Amino acid sequence: MTAALRRQVEELIARAGALTPAELPPDTVAHAGLVLADSVGVMCAGARSPEVVALADDPSLGLTRAPAGPPSARALVPAALHGTPATVAWLNGTAGTFLELDEGFRPTGHPAMHVVPAALAVAEASGASGAALITAVTAGYEVAARLFESFVLPHAMHPHGHVGALGAATAVAVLSGEDPVALARIAATQPLLTGWDACYAGASARNTWTGHANRAGVQAGVLHRAGFTGSLASHLSVIAPYVREDSTLTEPVAADTLRIRRNYFKFHSSCALNHSALDALRTAWDGLAERDPLAVRRIEVTTVSAALRVDRQAEPNALSTRFSLPYAVATALLTGSTGPASFAWDPRTADFARRVTVTADPALDERWPDESPARVILRTATGSSEASVDNPYGHHSRPATREALREKFVALLTGGAPLARQEGRDGSEESAGLEESARSERSAGAAGPFTGEERALRGGAPAAFVDRREQLGRVFDALADPGTTGDCATLPLPPALPRPGVPD
Repeated sequence: MTAALRRQVEELIARAGALTPAELPPDTVAHAGLVLADSVGVMCAGARSPEVVALADDPSLGLTRAPAGPPSARALVPAALHGTPATVAWLNGTAGTFLELDEGFRPTGHPAMHVVPAALAVAEASGASGAALITAVTAGYEVAARLFESFVLPHAMHPHGHVGALGAATAVAVLSGEDPVALARIAATQPLLTGWDACYAGASARNTWTGHANRAGVQAGVLHRAGFTGSLASHLSVIAPYVREDSTLTEPVAADTLRIRRNYFKFHSSCALNHSALDALRTAWDGLAERDPLAVRRIEVTTVSAALRVDRQAEPNALSTRFSLPYAVATALLTGSTGPASFAWDPRTADFARRVTVTADPALDERWPDESPARVILRTATGSSEASVDNPYGHHSRPATREALREKFVALLTGGAPLARQEGRDGSEESAGLEESARSERSAGAAGPFTGEERALRGGAPAAFVDRREQLGRVFDALADPGTTGDCATLPLPPALPRPGVPD
């Protein structure tokens, strides 16, 4: 790693770490609040996974049902446990990637899930204000996103678990008042070496990568106070040969270019590289005369070369299915959903996925990463239907509304699936699959994209369920607008939910 590159990264961290609440424009504060609320909802939903529940129950983690000893933070598991900030940041960060619904930034990484768990745990334990938390999240996001966009990682290397830790350390320094460069150096000395093959195989330990990055950020403060030192070159020297010629490391950290405003939110429970094709699939399905998904003989997906890494058949588990574009398309057609439950392994879906072909178009590559275009053609024995999208709904060029994100939050935490959404033909936002024509056609039991959520919307709900939805809506609003919170220990987090398989 050259001295010049190290200086560029350290100056970026120092500039981001110096951000103050007064410097953040109101629209940035509002958007950062949505990133915070969305991330908490995704973490809480992922924390209901059996592996995370069992992990939280392990005595070696030292979690307790009530705060004990030094200032603690809340783990977002069903039992509402408390623990040290480092442990809680690790557990919540691990939970946050189980469902592949965490927001992201192109190219290419997931800054918030590397930053929010650490910032939230430290803010809660230290009694920081909501305004300080939002500033810390924004600063940490800036560092992580700039690093993600400035290095073209080797093809086999996954972006989770390493450079994002520098964002976590920056956020922690903003909250603690410590030197962000010193903490980032220590975090850079504790990286993971992560690879895409773990995603393809469905190795669920892969979900701990973001947890490790958050813990490294929190522990950087602990180690710094104990007198430890670190070196950015410990990890960055490994990826230094892959720095982009048009690196953004030296750009000013300015209010009008903060990267958190250029993120995307996810409405499909799968790798983001699938999302444009899934949005195009929905529109193509709406234009198809045939209403039986099994009558679709061939699904042709044309997209960018970056998405070819998920052009693969899935292994028989619910992580690998999320990293298979053919499986994602097949389950959307056959189950009528792209919510978490739809990615459970099903051999019939895997067989149908073999009807999906994926090719890259060099003309589309020219539009990446500002756009992630995809074109889908559905072919039956009697006809075909084609649709294209430039970016999926939720990308900053097609921004998700606060109402859509609130519904995602509430649906995830009441056992439903986040609604796949997009603009209607008249430019208004609509829930996918709710047009009257499609509703009447599908009432006979045909599947098709996203009708699973449609059925859930039409079903009746007991009063307790309605009450929970309303309560969760209020929690989302409080998390999205934390600026009036004087002490993050009082910030409302989603109420304790029943453990999986345990009646309410």
